[in-house]
Amino acid sequence: MATPLNAFKTKTWSLRDSDASQGVLVYNTPPGITAIILMAQVSNVDTQDRTVPVTVIHKDTSTGVETPLIKEYPVRKNDAFSPLTGKLIIQEGNQLWAYSHSIVRPFQAPGSPGVGDTDDGLQLTLSLLESLNE
Repeated sequence: MATPLNAFKTKTWSLRDSDASQGVLVYNTPPGITAIILMAQVSNVDTQDRTVPVTVIHKDTSTGVETPLIKEYPVRKNDAFSPLTGKLIIQEGNQLWAYSHSIVRPFQAPGSPGVGDTDDGLQLTLSLLESLNE
């Protein structure tokens, strides 16, 4: 089956706590495709009543340049925000990475309310258009 000229897609990820790493690959533009991120939304769905920080990074694989779109932005409980103020073009082979941050508060022991990992506390939703390169 031939690749369509244009394909609208919606993708959703639960973000993982990745303070010690590069984050989680959430989108990798396929070969022969250029993508336009039309909308991006990060929602705090954490089961605890806490604010969870998020980082979203664009990686240009051809140059190795990593550009933070948002870094450690606090998302309040039961709230959402968009890390983009417009559309974002992601060229063939380039990537979008995202992750939440663990929460450490001074003078609180691990396991205290609102402290610890934030796995699956944030959800990222992307609406995008993939266009065939010609």
